Amino acid sequence: MFSLLFLTLACLSTCHSFNEHDDCNFLEHIKVSMEFKKSGFHRELVTIIRFNNSGLLNKILLVYSWPNDIYVDPFQLASLKDQRNWEMLLDSTIDLETPAHKSSGFVTHLFPHLEELTSGQINLTIPIHGRYQKPSYHGNAFTSVDIHPPSLLLQGIETCTQLNNLDSFTTTVVDAPCTADNSSTCQWIQVQPQEQPEPVTLQLPVGDASLVIPVCGGTLLVTIICTVALTKSAWTRTYEM
Repeated sequence: MFSLLFLTLACLSTCHSFNEHDDCNFLEHIKVSMEFKKSGFHRELVTIIRFNNSGLLNKILLVYSWPNDIYVDPFQLASLKDQRNWEMLLDSTIDLETPAHKSSGFVTHLFPHLEELTSGQINLTIPIHGRYQKPSYHGNAFTSVDIHPPSLLLQGIETCTQLNNLDSFTTTVVDAPCTADNSSTCQWIQVQPQEQPEPVTLQLPVGDASLVIPVCGGTLLVTIICTVALTKSAWTRTYEM
C-alpha cells in the first residue's frame, strides 16, 4: 500500500516537472530573422518571428535601434495603418529631408497583432528609407549600412517557472512602453538567445565629390547659354513688334 502511494506521488511530481519544462520549452523555439525586399533607397524590412506556442504569450514587443542612415516615414505608416499587422511607437521626431551625416539614429517599439496569428510564424513588414549620403572623394559608389536584429521582449510567460534554467537563453526584466500609445510603461522580459541572429546589410549609393566642380561648372555654363538665348529671342520678338 505504501509502495503504491509512493509511486503515485513520484509520478505526479515527475509529471509536474515535465509540465513546467513544457511551459518554458516554447521559448527554445522562438527564432527571429530579417530580410530585405525591394532595392535602392526605398526598402521593406521583413522581420520573421517563428515559435511553436503563441498561446502562452500576451504580448510581443520588438525594439529596433536604427542607424542614422535609415528613417521611417510617419505619414506613410499612418496611410498603411489598415494594411499592417503591427503598431509602432517612435522615440523621436523624424526629419525626412536631413542627410545621413546630419541626422542621428533613433529607436522604434513595434507591437505585433498576436490576435491575428493563425500559425507558428508572423511576418512583420516595415517600409524603410535610406538617407542621402555625404559625397565621397575616394570614389566609393556605395556605402554599407548594417541593421541589427531587434530586441525581443515578452509578456505573459508567468507560467514558465523554470525560466532561469534555460541554458540557451538569458533573460532580464526591463521597463518599456505598454502599448504604441506610450501612455504608460510596463515590465517586460527581454529574451536574449546565446546565438544572436546576424544583422542584415544594405548598400546605399554615394555621390562622387570629385565631380562637384565639373557638374557645377557645366550647370552654370548651360544656365548662361540658355539665359542668353532666351534674352536674345525675347529682344528679337520685342523689336519685331
